[in-house]
Amino acid sequence: MNMEEVLYANFLSDKRVYNLAQSNWKRLFERLAEKHCFTFVPYINQIQNGRKEYDGNPIFSAYVASLGRAVRIIQAEPEEDGSFFSAWLDTIELQEGRTPVQELVIDIALSRESKNRAERLVEGWLAEGWGEKEIANFSMP
Repeated sequence: MNMEEVLYANFLSDKRVYNLAQSNWKRLFERLAEKHCFTFVPYINQIQNGRKEYDGNPIFSAYVASLGRAVRIIQAEPEEDGSFFSAWLDTIELQEGRTPVQELVIDIALSRESKNRAERLVEGWLAEGWGEKEIANFSMP
């Protein structure tokens, strides 16, 4: 990956940059929620022992109750030999005794290109009802 294409390159070492990267994901979900008329809430607590976690796993999570779907974004540092982008579906239990929820997990080193791919994937998952086949096909290099 060309380092000029990397977004929020030092997010793991600079809390201010981390918060900017996290806000980037929140704005994406706010735009999609407005466009497709849904609401979302975070479902993974990023506060541990009274302190915010700054490890990128996850950097953002969103549960859309009306769709019964969730998204977890894991953001990693870019690797020298190129960006990476991986996505898969998981089933999670948000509350004990409740129906499990399908979760789209995106593991990403953030560049302009991977950001665009992630945005398209999230919109396909939440607004277009993509399933396992579409997610697998989209995630292939």
